[in-house]
Amino acid sequence: MTHYAIVGGGRLARHMRHYFSLLEIPCSHWTRDAQSDLNTHTGLRASERLRATIKPASHVLLLVSDGAIAEVLKSYPFLRDKTLIHCSGALSMPGITGAHPLMTFSHELYDLEAYSRIPFMLDSGSDFQALLPGLPNPHFHIATEHKARYHALCVMAGNFSQIMWQAVSQQFAALGLPEESLQPYLRQVLQNFIDHPQSALTGPLSRGDEQTIQRNLAALADHPLHDLYQSFLDFHHAGQASPSLREVAL
Repeated sequence: MTHYAIVGGGRLARHMRHYFSLLEIPCSHWTRDAQSDLNTHTGLRASERLRATIKPASHVLLLVSDGAIAEVLKSYPFLRDKTLIHCSGALSMPGITGAHPLMTFSHELYDLEAYSRIPFMLDSGSDFQALLPGLPNPHFHIATEHKARYHALCVMAGNFSQIMWQAVSQQFAALGLPEESLQPYLRQVLQNFIDHPQSALTGPLSRGDEQTIQRNLAALADHPLHDLYQSFLDFHHAGQASPSLREVAL
């Protein structure tokens, strides 16, 4: 059976360790944190601990920050004796294959069904079954020259929406409205997009209601959300006459 080793101590490392546990796939773990509860090699140097951790492994996942990947490989060149995988959505590196899990990872761990649905975005030409044997996940390939744009789009879709929803939630609270009053609307907005992505837009932008739009802008005039509203409005108007992102990318 495949044995994985995970290098890194962040949130993704914690989730992947849990996923392998649910799949009953052997997995060892290493971090430079001397207080790690998995550091059973007390007194050994980091490199010696790492050698011991990856010894039974056939595949090593480098789950460290993008900027630390090259440093880790330089500090511990013996890692290259294993099949190496990084999970950066933006980087491409020689000698190490990218497999980006397109998912947001919270502080809470997920169940097996949730993990199994996560799509992995692989570098073009890579073999998923050879790269991540034992994982049942859907997977797709992306050309390395498109990875930076792909990752920027992921950040916008996930992080930017969170920033906006948090700001709106705070404004609801300022109006005396409970947070839970917004939740059914947001759930349905997301579900509508999943079900009908090309026709899910509703409200004044979809029907061209300029009077309502101007009232919205006036009501937000003293808040930074005014500029965000205007930016989305400008983008929406420009997008109606512009080529698709796919056409621009290719």
